[in-house]
Amino acid sequence: MIRYVLALAALACAVPATARPITFPDHFDSIGTPLQGLQTREGRTVHYTDTGEAGWKPMLFIGGVGTSARAPELVAFLYTLRRRLKVRIIAVERNGLGDTAYDPVWTFADYNSEVRQVLDHLGVQHFALVAISGGGAYAGHIAAAMPERVTSWHMLAAIASAPADSTVCKADEAQLKAGLAQQVGAPRVFWAMPKDGVAAKVPGFTDRTADEGARAFFIAGQRGDVRGVAREYRRFCDAPAAVSALPAPAYFYYGEADPLVPPSQGEYWAGKVAGKVTFRRYPGEGHDVQYRHWDQLLLDVAGHGGETLVCERGRARLVPGLVQPAQLAAGATLGICAWQAGRLEQP
Repeated sequence: MIRYVLALAALACAVPATARPITFPDHFDSIGTPLQGLQTREGRTVHYTDTGEAGWKPMLFIGGVGTSARAPELVAFLYTLRRRLKVRIIAVERNGLGDTAYDPVWTFADYNSEVRQVLDHLGVQHFALVAISGGGAYAGHIAAAMPERVTSWHMLAAIASAPADSTVCKADEAQLKAGLAQQVGAPRVFWAMPKDGVAAKVPGFTDRTADEGARAFFIAGQRGDVRGVAREYRRFCDAPAAVSALPAPAYFYYGEADPLVPPSQGEYWAGKVAGKVTFRRYPGEGHDVQYRHWDQLLLDVAGHGGETLVCERGRARLVPGLVQPAQLAAGATLGICAWQAGRLEQP
């Protein structure tokens, strides 16, 4: 009898349990924001990206020097937070980068026109203006040309202009091109980041920056054409845009140890704002504040500019007011808690 019962038990164990049905998706997962093209009234094809969520807060994103319209993918490590805050990102490609042909007579005014046409095409009337690093010079011209459309202005380690005695401004165009040729020909060299900064915290960030460089400098067959990047650097030697009494609130994010774009550049821009200015300074931090504090930027764009994101005891929360690092409790840090762990989960 006992053998019979044991045999039945063994047989029961051998019969596979009913498999749970597979739930199949009815859509494709994102593999990156697609590039789009628009024929302008000037006859050029301007390229842009748009995450495209209708009804969300539009952000015009202007990437750093030498970046394509796919540059917003560099901050996709906070894709989940962006979507939770309902922020839509639009980026318009600049002259001679990515898929956009090089035009030797293209100017800031042309960029203003192309941005305006893309926004009109998308039906976006008002937007948050966001620029990082070298994109700051372009953002200044956008702020000057269409202040009535800017709902808030955000500059992360963003340049106003280069000093007249800087290497870039003292070199002639031929020297500048020769100096940039090696970097443009090797995107990993162009995008070299501090190993103890954001690149060490965000898995895959270094590879993603190299991909962006390859797109900006090679994707349309440019084969490392240095002209677009060289002209970008030379534009920083021009006088900054004539921004005057911008009515929108403004937010500035600068590292006090940034050797490339010091806080004085942000102070210049802050002096052009008539609305409320929130200046977030980061002691001991360098040029990669533009990525390290992207979480705070998203919150500011989404309407939480009167608060600061803090991680304390393993939990991220918003704290009222402008909190400086020196005011944090022991062990607390700015931003989401993933910065402490040095690991960000995939969305």
